[in-house]
Amino acid sequence: MSGLAFAQAPPPALPMRFLSIALGWGIAAGLWLAWQGDAVVLSRWTPAALVLVHMLALGLLGNTMLGSLVQFLPVAAGSPLPCLRCVPWLHAAFNVGLVALLITLAWQVRALAWPAGGLLGGSLVMFAVLALTAVARGNGERVVRDGIGLALIALVATTILGLVLLAARTGWRAPATPGLVDLHAAIGGIGWMLGLLAAVGSVTLPMLHGTRTPPPAGVRAWQVALLATLGLMVAWQAGALPYAAVRVAAWPFAVFALAVFVLQARAPHRRNPTLRRFWQAGCACLLAASVVVAWPDPSPMLTGALALGIGLPLLVVGMALEITGFLTWIALRQRIPRGIRVPGVGSLFVEARKRRAFLLHAVTGGLLIIAMLAPAFARLAGVALGLAYAVSLHAQWRCWRQAWTWQADGSG
Repeated sequence: MSGLAFAQAPPPALPMRFLSIALGWGIAAGLWLAWQGDAVVLSRWTPAALVLVHMLALGLLGNTMLGSLVQFLPVAAGSPLPCLRCVPWLHAAFNVGLVALLITLAWQVRALAWPAGGLLGGSLVMFAVLALTAVARGNGERVVRDGIGLALIALVATTILGLVLLAARTGWRAPATPGLVDLHAAIGGIGWMLGLLAAVGSVTLPMLHGTRTPPPAGVRAWQVALLATLGLMVAWQAGALPYAAVRVAAWPFAVFALAVFVLQARAPHRRNPTLRRFWQAGCACLLAASVVVAWPDPSPMLTGALALGIGLPLLVVGMALEITGFLTWIALRQRIPRGIRVPGVGSLFVEARKRRAFLLHAVTGGLLIIAMLAPAFARLAGVALGLAYAVSLHAQWRCWRQAWTWQADGSG
């Protein structure tokens, strides 16, 4: 943990509220899939499928990534967030806006479109502005801060496109083309999600996995290549390139996954075995998704299940459970008087609970893939999905409560 500025850490409960509600959205996604069944997996355009996509992309992944940034920026990137007192309000607005969006998508409640867009769009743009200000003022490693900054700019672009698509779906503007939806998904998935995971991973892989630090030149080349890829996607949407250019979106997922595999295989100090398994399984799914995109006739549903339903969630859930141990340790250190020994970070989150959560997520991932090929299994996959996130949330809560129940004599 050397090199981490714990003195600059925000109150631990602040990032925890993001991480906990993220797992709650995972449970909601499982319940929704169990309720709607094959209506979710038959087509990407059904209201049921759109609701599930946004539960995962915004509720699960969005909350986890925003909460991780609240902790990561000041502690590991030397970039404390300004106006920290605004963050709880942004968190509330974001999740209330998400609920309004899901109701709008599921049941075409047109009256909620404006509140949904205002709350979601406003909270995401405001968070991005605060985080970009922190990155610009920070004193951490430049290549890491640049990567986070690029991801935040992609988040703003994704948000704007999402608002345009929402206006089109609710009749406030002309219907959107499928290409605009693909561009929205590409900028969000490649620029925001994968871009942020790579930037943060360049620090957390050495710290938590025990790998070597990725060379700054390689990280910089990755950032430039991501920008070029997104530029090609925009050019395709503008009609300057043929549809075949869309397949270029597959390479970032493949390169990211292969880079993680290589770094883990050559790690001089292997740490946190369950976290490593989360990332290995998640990267295997991202690699498989890139292969599916490269097929002559790619399946959008299978690609989405591999990347958005399994791969990216495995990465962020594994990190969320690991971060919970750090946040619990910080909260415990703040509560217990100086001079009294507290448990180490590694002992606060019982490894067996992490393994149990990973096993359930791995089984669920298999069921989700089966459901894409045989829709009759969709409800079973939904039940498994809800159970996996419920077990993860319970394990997270068991760890976090130690910050308030652990006594100086080791009881609690």
